[in-house]
Amino acid sequence: MRTSLRRPLIALGILGALLIGLAIFLATETERAGGDSPVVAAIFVSAIMASYMGIGLFAWWRRPHNRVGPLMSAVGFCGFLAALQLSNTSLLFTIGVVFGSGLPFVIAVHMALAFPDGRLHSRLERGLIVATYVVAILTPLLIAMFSRECDCGDGVDHPDSAFFVTESPEAVRVFEATAGVLGVVATLVMAWILVNRFRSATPAGRKGLAPVLFSGALLLFLLAVTLGFDVADRADDAEEALDGVMQLAFALVPWAFLAGLLRSRQWRTGAITEVMEALGEAPSQGELRDALREALDDPTLRLAYWLPKARRYVDADGHRVELPAGDDPARAATEVELGGRRVAALVHDRALCQEPELVQTVGGAAALALENERLDAELKARVAELHESRQRLLEAGLAERRRLERDLHDGAQQRLVALSLQLGLVRSKLDQDPEAAKALLDGARDEARSALEDLRELARGIHPAVLTDRGLRPALESLAERAPLPVEVAGVPDERLPGAVELAAYFVVAEALTNVAKYAQATHAEVSVSRENGFALVEVRDDGVGGADPGTGTGLRGMADRLAALDGRLEIESEPGRGTSVRARMPV
Repeated sequence: MRTSLRRPLIALGILGALLIGLAIFLATETERAGGDSPVVAAIFVSAIMASYMGIGLFAWWRRPHNRVGPLMSAVGFCGFLAALQLSNTSLLFTIGVVFGSGLPFVIAVHMALAFPDGRLHSRLERGLIVATYVVAILTPLLIAMFSRECDCGDGVDHPDSAFFVTESPEAVRVFEATAGVLGVVATLVMAWILVNRFRSATPAGRKGLAPVLFSGALLLFLLAVTLGFDVADRADDAEEALDGVMQLAFALVPWAFLAGLLRSRQWRTGAITEVMEALGEAPSQGELRDALREALDDPTLRLAYWLPKARRYVDADGHRVELPAGDDPARAATEVELGGRRVAALVHDRALCQEPELVQTVGGAAALALENERLDAELKARVAELHESRQRLLEAGLAERRRLERDLHDGAQQRLVALSLQLGLVRSKLDQDPEAAKALLDGARDEARSALEDLRELARGIHPAVLTDRGLRPALESLAERAPLPVEVAGVPDERLPGAVELAAYFVVAEALTNVAKYAQATHAEVSVSRENGFALVEVRDDGVGGADPGTGTGLRGMADRLAALDGRLEIESEPGRGTSVRARMPV
């Protein structure tokens, strides 16, 4: 990005230098009676233009996505319009009066209000800036239309207005008074916004905000007082002195911004030094976080460690951590990498986003220590996960035993009781009514067959016999045949896998196909099992509606717990409208 901006910014710098030279040339060619030397005034305006242009272009290059640099550069280029007031040509002079009198100040105020990210953050701020632009341009334009002579307050005779329509002193006084009142109110409100923004900022935010916000608030206050003098129609030495102070404050704004940049660089160097000193003392748990907090001057900073297998962040105790959203106005996260691998994330005040190099450099300096803490957090997360999965498996086992008891009581047991009663009736009728006894025996045989089917179904839910006797492929093919939709068994290793792995794979496929039948609205599913780098990979894909959420049902969570007992992982990809892919990975 910086490389692509280099040539345009160089071109803008050359254009700015030409405009400065042109302003001085206009002043030297202008002869006026009385007043200060136009050359001196041109040099003063040119110096302000150069500072805004140079520092603004530098900030633009350093932070291409930030609008502060372009706004500051725009102040410098608009300063050339103010220099046109030195011209003896009516049109150039009038353009300078209309667009150069207030517009540079308005853009400078816009820049201060939009600092540090270059954006206005509320409707009030946007409304104030829009209204200020309108008043700053419309007021001198109307005055130029209703007053032949434009008084610039420098005691010099200027050309007549090129936009003159008719003479109306009353209209000019109304325009000036209205603009003055609106300007006083707007500038005071904006100054209050800047002061309040600084007061509500965190210590990390104040480091970068202080120079620009203070100079911007001072400029707004002086501008409000100057406008107040104009409304009161006072033209004394105090007003002239105040106008000079305001011009000086206006000239200091870009240098305040540059001081902020240099201060941030010194802050960056000091922060890195603090982190390196803390790392040299082999910090224990919590000390690294405290060192980073002190280095970045952010007492709210938190550390989140990346678990690559689980694909989630956890804290130092292994508990899940959700990073702040990209549109969070208060918090942000910066990822830390080590050797191209994600290690951790720094969750910090959003004000630090204005110093991305600082946060990244400090994070990079602490990357190795963060990796060590990440391993410890991963172990704790693993222990906590195993504890939770064991608890859920225990609860699931108890629930499963209750279900088996209920199914045996309501199913096979009831059939066996009925069978016993029928056999009793057969015995009582065997001598008296052989035909009736024969019919009862036929019914008893059907009842015994139904009880046997119930028992087989229960046994299949506990441990499928086909899996033990014939292996994983026939067991999965049996599941595919019983599924209510076409299921393709794409691939299964020929060699047998460990019994626990085969059983887990079987139940993963069974649960996944059950979910496909219930929720996916799919027309086809595919099952595959493979071995890869010491792991057994089980995958079930469908072409359904997607949108599966592992956290909303017990089936997927039960699969994850069963795999966790084998040190395995469950991964689910289920984008809405693009089907679902359930993958289980287990060490063999």
